[in-house]
Amino acid sequence: MAKQTLLLMSFASVLLTACGGGGGGGGSIPVTEAVPAAASSDPVAATNYVTALTAVPATTTDTLEPVTVPDTLASSDTTEPAAIP
Repeated sequence: MAKQTLLLMSFASVLLTACGGGGGGGGSIPVTEAVPAAASSDPVAATNYVTALTAVPATTTDTLEPVTVPDTLASSDTTEPAAIP
């Protein structure tokens, strides 16, 4: 659990540093089962995924299988960082 939390915090900090862009879109796959393919190429999709994943209570995720995360999540060097609610 500690590794997952550290990994999630690392992704969140990367996304908060440089994220933005257009597009996005939701999927029907729960965030606890898979990372959307768009998260590796679309900064908004990556931010939306991390936001949705952090909203899942830790008590419900302790028994789930690990999610395979892409090597890198999308970011943008030219747009302003997006606010995460």
